[in-house]
Amino acid sequence: MPRGPATASTVPEALYVARTMQVLELLAFQPLSAPQVAATLQIHPRTARRVLVRLHQEGYLTRSSDARRRYAPSLRVVVLAAQIAARLPLTTRALPFIDRLHQDAGADAHLAVPSYLSALCMVHAGGACSARVHPRELVPAHCTATGKALLAWRQPWRDSVLRHTLERRTGNTIVDPARLAREADATRTRGYAVEIGELQDGIRAVAAPVFVRDEAMAAIGASGPNLEVEVVGERVVALAAELSEAMAESDG
Repeated sequence: MPRGPATASTVPEALYVARTMQVLELLAFQPLSAPQVAATLQIHPRTARRVLVRLHQEGYLTRSSDARRRYAPSLRVVVLAAQIAARLPLTTRALPFIDRLHQDAGADAHLAVPSYLSALCMVHAGGACSARVHPRELVPAHCTATGKALLAWRQPWRDSVLRHTLERRTGNTIVDPARLAREADATRTRGYAVEIGELQDGIRAVAAPVFVRDEAMAAIGASGPNLEVEVVGERVVALAAELSEAMAESDG
Protein backbone atom coordinates (compact mmCIF):
# COMPACT_ATOMS: atom_id res chain seq x y z
CA MET A 1 0.00 0.00 0.00
CA PRO A 2 1.49 3.39 -0.94
CA ARG A 3 2.53 5.50 2.00
CA GLY A 4 2.34 9.25 2.26
CA PRO A 5 5.29 11.48 3.12
CA ALA A 6 6.92 10.64 6.43
CA THR A 7 6.49 13.09 9.26
CA ALA A 8 9.53 15.05 10.29
CA SER A 9 9.80 13.17 13.58
CA THR A 10 9.91 9.73 11.90
CA VAL A 11 12.82 10.42 9.55
CA PRO A 12 15.98 8.77 11.00
CA GLU A 13 19.01 11.02 11.33
CA ALA A 14 20.94 8.72 8.99
CA LEU A 15 18.63 9.71 6.13
CA TYR A 16 19.45 13.41 6.37
CA VAL A 17 22.68 12.94 4.41
CA ALA A 18 20.77 11.36 1.53
CA ARG A 19 18.05 13.99 1.81
CA THR A 20 20.67 16.74 1.66
CA MET A 21 22.18 15.36 -1.53
CA GLN A 22 18.73 14.92 -3.10
CA VAL A 23 17.88 18.53 -2.27
CA LEU A 24 21.13 19.82 -3.82
CA GLU A 25 20.58 17.75 -6.95
CA LEU A 26 17.03 19.06 -7.28
CA LEU A 27 18.05 22.69 -6.82
CA ALA A 28 20.74 22.34 -9.50
CA PHE A 29 17.97 22.63 -12.10
CA GLN A 30 15.98 25.57 -10.73
CA PRO A 31 15.40 27.60 -7.56
CA LEU A 32 12.62 26.16 -5.40
CA SER A 33 10.79 26.96 -2.18
CA ALA A 34 10.58 24.58 0.78
CA PRO A 35 7.03 23.45 -0.11
CA GLN A 36 8.12 22.75 -3.70
CA VAL A 37 11.10 20.70 -2.53
CA ALA A 38 8.89 18.76 -0.11
CA ALA A 39 6.31 18.01 -2.80
CA THR A 40 8.90 16.92 -5.37
CA LEU A 41 10.83 14.65 -3.00
CA GLN A 42 7.67 13.52 -1.18
CA ILE A 43 9.04 14.42 2.22
CA HIS A 44 7.50 16.30 5.13
CA PRO A 45 7.62 20.11 4.67
CA ARG A 46 9.40 20.52 8.02
CA THR A 47 12.09 18.10 6.89
CA ALA A 48 12.59 20.02 3.65
CA ARG A 49 12.70 23.34 5.49
CA ARG A 50 15.18 22.00 8.04
CA VAL A 51 17.59 20.80 5.33
CA LEU A 52 17.26 24.01 3.33
CA VAL A 53 17.79 26.29 6.30
CA ARG A 54 20.87 24.36 7.40
CA LEU A 55 22.39 24.42 3.91
CA HIS A 56 21.68 28.14 3.71
CA GLN A 57 23.31 28.75 7.08
CA GLU A 58 26.40 26.81 5.98
CA GLY A 59 26.68 28.85 2.79
CA TYR A 60 25.77 26.13 0.31
CA LEU A 61 22.49 27.80 -0.74
CA THR A 62 21.27 31.29 -1.40
CA ARG A 63 17.71 32.37 -0.52
CA SER A 64 15.58 34.93 -2.30
CA SER A 65 14.30 37.90 -0.30
CA ASP A 66 10.76 37.77 -1.69
CA ALA A 67 7.79 36.08 -0.06
CA ARG A 68 8.39 32.77 -1.85
CA ARG A 69 11.84 32.36 -0.26
CA ARG A 70 13.27 30.23 -3.02
CA TYR A 71 16.61 28.47 -2.56
CA ALA A 72 19.40 27.97 -5.11
CA PRO A 73 22.97 26.58 -4.95
CA SER A 74 25.64 29.12 -4.04
CA LEU A 75 29.07 29.58 -5.57
CA ARG A 76 30.42 27.38 -2.79
CA VAL A 77 28.68 24.41 -4.42
CA VAL A 78 30.07 25.40 -7.83
CA VAL A 79 33.61 25.51 -6.45
CA LEU A 80 33.11 22.16 -4.72
CA ALA A 81 31.88 20.56 -7.96
CA ALA A 82 34.87 21.94 -9.87
CA GLN A 83 37.31 20.56 -7.30
CA ILE A 84 35.69 17.12 -7.49
CA ALA A 85 35.73 17.15 -11.30
CA ALA A 86 39.40 18.08 -11.37
CA ARG A 87 40.33 15.06 -9.26
CA LEU A 88 38.11 12.35 -10.73
CA PRO A 89 40.17 9.42 -12.06
CA LEU A 90 38.15 9.44 -15.28
CA THR A 91 38.80 13.08 -16.07
CA THR A 92 42.48 13.03 -15.14
CA ARG A 93 43.14 9.85 -17.13
CA ALA A 94 41.21 11.22 -20.10
CA LEU A 95 43.53 14.21 -20.57
CA PRO A 96 46.17 12.56 -22.82
CA PHE A 97 43.48 10.79 -24.85
CA ILE A 98 41.62 14.04 -25.51
CA ASP A 99 44.92 15.67 -26.49
CA ARG A 100 45.64 12.87 -28.95
CA LEU A 101 42.17 13.09 -30.45
CA HIS A 102 42.50 16.87 -30.80
CA GLN A 103 45.81 16.49 -32.61
CA ASP A 104 44.77 13.54 -34.78
CA ALA A 105 41.41 14.99 -35.85
CA GLY A 106 42.53 18.61 -36.12
CA ALA A 107 39.30 19.53 -34.38
CA ASP A 108 37.92 20.29 -30.94
CA ALA A 109 37.94 17.22 -28.71
CA HIS A 110 36.09 16.59 -25.48
CA LEU A 111 34.93 14.13 -22.86
CA ALA A 112 31.33 14.38 -21.67
CA VAL A 113 29.19 12.67 -19.04
CA PRO A 114 25.40 12.30 -18.81
CA SER A 115 23.53 14.95 -16.82
CA TYR A 116 19.73 14.66 -16.68
CA LEU A 117 18.62 15.50 -20.26
CA SER A 118 22.04 16.78 -21.27
CA ALA A 119 25.69 15.90 -21.71
CA LEU A 120 28.18 17.86 -19.63
CA CYS A 121 31.60 18.54 -21.15
CA MET A 122 34.22 17.72 -18.50
CA VAL A 123 37.46 17.79 -20.50
CA HIS A 124 38.09 19.95 -23.55
CA ALA A 125 40.89 20.63 -26.03
CA GLY A 126 40.51 23.15 -28.82
CA GLY A 127 42.52 25.55 -30.94
CA ALA A 128 46.02 25.90 -29.55
CA CYS A 129 44.93 24.80 -26.07
CA SER A 130 45.83 21.38 -24.74
CA ALA A 131 43.29 19.26 -22.88
CA ARG A 132 42.22 20.41 -19.46
CA VAL A 133 39.54 19.52 -16.95
CA HIS A 134 37.03 22.27 -17.42
CA PRO A 135 33.31 21.62 -16.81
CA ARG A 136 32.28 24.15 -19.39
CA GLU A 137 29.19 23.36 -21.39
CA LEU A 138 25.86 21.59 -20.91
CA VAL A 139 24.45 20.49 -24.26
CA PRO A 140 21.27 18.59 -25.17
CA ALA A 141 21.90 14.86 -25.28
CA HIS A 142 19.58 14.19 -28.22
CA CYS A 143 21.38 16.41 -30.74
CA THR A 144 25.08 16.05 -29.89
CA ALA A 145 27.43 13.22 -30.73
CA THR A 146 28.61 12.71 -27.14
CA GLY A 147 25.04 12.75 -25.88
CA LYS A 148 23.86 10.35 -28.58
CA ALA A 149 26.73 7.97 -27.84
CA LEU A 150 25.67 7.86 -24.19
CA LEU A 151 22.01 7.47 -25.11
CA ALA A 152 22.90 4.47 -27.29
CA TRP A 153 24.61 2.55 -24.49
CA ARG A 154 22.55 3.74 -21.48
CA GLN A 155 19.04 2.53 -22.22
CA PRO A 156 17.35 3.47 -18.89
CA TRP A 157 18.71 7.01 -19.28
CA ARG A 158 17.66 7.06 -22.94
CA ASP A 159 14.12 6.01 -22.00
CA SER A 160 14.00 8.83 -19.46
CA VAL A 161 15.29 11.44 -21.93
CA LEU A 162 12.91 10.38 -24.70
CA ARG A 163 9.89 10.77 -22.42
CA HIS A 164 10.46 14.53 -22.48
CA THR A 165 9.68 17.05 -25.19
CA LEU A 166 12.94 17.61 -27.03
CA GLU A 167 14.11 20.97 -28.31
CA ARG A 168 14.76 21.51 -32.00
CA ARG A 169 18.04 23.43 -32.40
CA THR A 170 18.39 23.32 -36.22
CA GLY A 171 16.54 21.92 -39.20
CA ASN A 172 18.55 18.70 -38.78
CA THR A 173 17.71 18.13 -35.10
CA ILE A 174 15.94 14.82 -34.49
CA VAL A 175 13.13 15.26 -31.96
CA ASP A 176 10.99 12.20 -32.70
CA PRO A 177 11.56 9.56 -29.96
CA ALA A 178 11.07 6.60 -32.30
CA ARG A 179 13.59 7.97 -34.77
CA LEU A 180 16.08 8.66 -31.98
CA ALA A 181 15.65 5.09 -30.74
CA ARG A 182 16.47 3.83 -34.24
CA GLU A 183 19.44 6.20 -34.31
CA ALA A 184 20.66 4.62 -31.05
CA ASP A 185 20.48 1.16 -32.63
CA ALA A 186 22.48 2.40 -35.63
CA THR A 187 25.03 3.99 -33.29
CA ARG A 188 25.63 0.72 -31.45
CA THR A 189 26.01 -1.13 -34.75
CA ARG A 190 28.42 1.49 -36.11
CA GLY A 191 30.34 1.82 -32.86
CA TYR A 192 30.15 5.61 -32.68
CA ALA A 193 27.53 8.36 -32.77
CA VAL A 194 27.29 10.93 -35.55
CA GLU A 195 26.05 14.51 -35.40
CA ILE A 196 25.50 16.41 -38.66
CA GLY A 197 24.41 19.97 -38.04
CA GLU A 198 21.96 18.92 -35.33
CA LEU A 199 23.13 21.29 -32.61
CA GLN A 200 24.67 23.95 -34.80
CA ASP A 201 24.43 24.39 -38.56
CA GLY A 202 27.60 23.41 -40.36
CA ILE A 203 29.17 21.49 -37.47
CA ARG A 204 29.88 17.76 -37.65
CA ALA A 205 30.81 15.55 -34.72
CA VAL A 206 31.46 11.94 -33.77
CA ALA A 207 31.71 10.28 -30.34
CA ALA A 208 32.15 6.85 -28.76
CA PRO A 209 31.45 5.58 -25.23
CA VAL A 210 34.00 5.09 -22.49
CA PHE A 211 33.23 2.15 -20.20
CA VAL A 212 33.96 1.91 -16.50
CA ARG A 213 33.03 -1.40 -14.88
CA ASP A 214 31.05 -2.34 -18.01
CA GLU A 215 28.94 0.82 -17.88
CA ALA A 216 29.11 3.68 -20.40
CA MET A 217 30.12 6.40 -17.95
CA ALA A 218 31.31 8.98 -20.48
CA ALA A 219 31.89 9.61 -24.17
CA ILE A 220 34.81 11.12 -26.02
CA GLY A 221 34.18 13.01 -29.21
CA ALA A 222 35.48 15.44 -31.80
CA SER A 223 33.65 18.22 -33.59
CA GLY A 224 34.30 20.77 -36.31
CA PRO A 225 33.04 22.20 -39.59
CA ASN A 226 35.21 20.03 -41.84
CA LEU A 227 35.31 16.82 -39.83
CA GLU A 228 35.89 13.61 -41.82
CA VAL A 229 33.19 11.58 -40.09
CA GLU A 230 34.25 8.04 -40.98
CA VAL A 231 37.99 8.59 -40.49
CA VAL A 232 37.63 10.41 -37.18
CA GLY A 233 34.86 8.04 -36.10
CA GLU A 234 37.25 5.09 -36.30
CA ARG A 235 39.86 7.04 -34.34
CA VAL A 236 37.35 7.98 -31.65
CA VAL A 237 36.35 4.34 -31.22
CA ALA A 238 39.98 3.28 -30.84
CA LEU A 239 40.79 5.99 -28.28
CA ALA A 240 37.61 5.33 -26.32
CA ALA A 241 38.55 1.65 -26.11
CA GLU A 242 42.06 2.55 -24.92
CA LEU A 243 40.68 4.85 -22.25
CA SER A 244 38.21 2.18 -21.14
CA GLU A 245 41.10 -0.27 -20.85
CA ALA A 246 43.14 2.25 -18.86
CA MET A 247 40.24 2.74 -16.47
CA ALA A 248 39.89 -1.02 -16.04
CA GLU A 249 43.60 -1.39 -15.28
CA SER A 250 43.54 1.41 -12.72
CA ASP A 251 40.45 -0.08 -11.10
CA GLY A 252 42.23 -3.35 -10.69
